[in-house]
Amino acid sequence: AVVSTQSGHYGRDSFLDGESVQLITADNVPEGNIRFFYTLPGQRGSEQKMFGVRCENVELSRWSYFIEGCNESNWNIQFLNNVPPDKVKNWIITKTSIHLKVVCNRVTVLNFNFAVDCDSAKRDGEKLWSLKAMSFNFFIHSKYLTSKQLIVRNITC
Repeated sequence: AVVSTQSGHYGRDSFLDGESVQLITADNVPEGNIRFFYTLPGQRGSEQKMFGVRCENVELSRWSYFIEGCNESNWNIQFLNNVPPDKVKNWIITKTSIHLKVVCNRVTVLNFNFAVDCDSAKRDGEKLWSLKAMSFNFFIHSKYLTSKQLIVRNITC
């Protein structure tokens, strides 16, 4: 099913390990970001952790990312690899117990392995992110994006 959002919010109450979410964005927007929130079982109940991507440079198609609890939670430090410069972007985000994978227009731009790629000082993040997500939602933050520029699909691999 295709869901277009009016507010930039979308969520699921149940989420399968390895289930993907597909987003289609229709414009490269400077400093427009997409934030993905995964509810993960924690030691003191469930915890919500964020993965975010943001367009830093439209001309170079340069996008930064961070994974809360696994690396520095700030923009413009870690970058996605080889993001296609196309205006319309078909994003597929997949989280498993092993990795977080982002594909843009059929190009793998991030394949983050929790056991290997988490910062050494953030091993709790590795343990937390490797757990099965209980739920998922995301938020589009941009004064430039409109609901007509976003299409959302659920994909089960």
